[in-house]
Amino acid sequence: MKEFLKTLLASVLGTFLAGLLCGFLLLVLVVAGLSASGTGTTAVAVRPGTLLLIGNGLVVNDTPEHGTPGLGSLFGEEKRPTVDLYRALAALELAAKDRNIAGIVIAGEIEAGVVQLGELRKAIAEYRKETSKPVVAWLENGSQSEYYLASVADHVAMHPAGEIELKGLASTHMYFGETLKTLGVGVQVTKVGKYKSAVEPFLGDHMSEPSREQTTLLVKGVWDRIVGQIAQSRKLTNAALNRAADTSGVFPAKKALTLKLVDSLLQRDELVERLRKAGAAADETGTSFRQVSLAQYAGKVQLPRGAQRVAVVYAEGEIVDGWGAPDEIGGDRLAFQLRQLRADNRVKAIVLRVNSPGGSAFASDLIAREVALLRKKGLPVVVSMGDVAASGGYYIAARGNVIMADQATITGSIGVFGLQFNYEQLAKKFNLTHDGVKTNRYADLGQSHRAATGDELGLIQAMVDEVYEDFLKVVAEGRKMSRDDAHELAQGRVWLGVDARERNLVDKFGGLREAIALAKSLAELKDAELVQVPALHEGRESLLQQMLSEGHEEHPLFTKTAPNDPALQFLRIHAETLRAIRTLNDPKGVYLTCPVRLERR
Repeated sequence: MKEFLKTLLASVLGTFLAGLLCGFLLLVLVVAGLSASGTGTTAVAVRPGTLLLIGNGLVVNDTPEHGTPGLGSLFGEEKRPTVDLYRALAALELAAKDRNIAGIVIAGEIEAGVVQLGELRKAIAEYRKETSKPVVAWLENGSQSEYYLASVADHVAMHPAGEIELKGLASTHMYFGETLKTLGVGVQVTKVGKYKSAVEPFLGDHMSEPSREQTTLLVKGVWDRIVGQIAQSRKLTNAALNRAADTSGVFPAKKALTLKLVDSLLQRDELVERLRKAGAAADETGTSFRQVSLAQYAGKVQLPRGAQRVAVVYAEGEIVDGWGAPDEIGGDRLAFQLRQLRADNRVKAIVLRVNSPGGSAFASDLIAREVALLRKKGLPVVVSMGDVAASGGYYIAARGNVIMADQATITGSIGVFGLQFNYEQLAKKFNLTHDGVKTNRYADLGQSHRAATGDELGLIQAMVDEVYEDFLKVVAEGRKMSRDDAHELAQGRVWLGVDARERNLVDKFGGLREAIALAKSLAELKDAELVQVPALHEGRESLLQQMLSEGHEEHPLFTKTAPNDPALQFLRIHAETLRAIRTLNDPKGVYLTCPVRLERR
């Protein structure tokens, strides 16, 4: 049925999109098997008077780059500079001590989650405390994410003809329910938890009241945190920023200056002149300044060395059954990696960095079992939560010794649902029929050519209930609470980190660096080698990767890296929909998935 649904929704999106995807997929199949060996990161040479550039199309992920590129790489004209969060934070710490780095420039688009941006802001603030080097931000037409990061600078400049966003947060979903009914596709749902709303887009055309209630609280909580941090950096009040957002949401340069959102209005050449006066050297052309991007500079970061090891294991993306793609959490793959670490006597502690809305219940259980076995061996497991660690993401985190999160982390969503699709009514529209024989009553259970009967749905509901009870057991054991106390916090309810801490679902607030430090402390290690799983560039290079990246090097600031192409944006949006459908591969059709997600841009 999953394959049928893929085809169906691809058709709904249009034959143009489907044809284009097929052509690209054919290219992937032709070249994916022609793999070359992985490569390491080459440290860039930095000369005196160089400014560290943060932005300009930068992508920040939790997980180091690894594996061959997937569908997403086929929808962009250029490969964007990418860095993992640990190296980005370590690079900022290194830059504070590097005499050749004259300061920091924050400028241009950056793709990262709210929690990742928060960790970057904190590291930049620490940089400012440790050094007298300037931190300057420059905005042309800045998005809200760009402004959130830029506001931490000691001087925020803006192009006189530009504008910036400060408009609040919104969470919207596409609802397929009525469309599927019109097409004749049946959807039958079994679930536990009144707040478990991830199935709603397949059932109707609007958001339920429980979903609206929890989503409102979540986006407001995240927004309050963003506004609070901007207000503190800009010496403004939360009320003033909210009034501004309600007044316009998008501010031209003069208005932004009046509201004290920025400090000055500068043309490009005026910014260059200001930066040179602050200590930046001229570049080779004489029209700009010497610069190095954060992604390039991160190549200078050396992971700590030692006789014993602390492993940082990344669980980022949807949880799927099997090995999974590079941007997914394959249950078999992550469980195998954790077994390898358990067998390595040099490994003394684990940091499990979770940034996942969940997915397959079966795959989540495989991973959670390995976490329990790590603890049984006596290895401390510190869970570090990113933007989201909910549903299956919380399932795999619950057995950690200590769970750390950001106040804006989306977590919880302790609930279960099952989805069964059928095309019985669609077949009738085209006079398609099915006939056959079976040896036993339930031999054709789960077949997509007909709707499930009442007693069949009862069987599936019993299975969903059993998975839910397993979920409660994992949470109760891991968090040292009773089954009923876990149930009280469950019901599929999604919590922000600040609320989860009050309810004992989270132990501490802190980011990735704090989690690593805590893991070393629990293992009583002074010096330890830091091992990342997966490792940077592990199995990454392929012929397709080389084709996609050929000739696409990082560009300096003021050089446009990719056009704002509406057609490409359309393709990217719907590629995400198709990718989400592909992840619905649990062998039982039972899922632990969080319904709430925030855009990274």
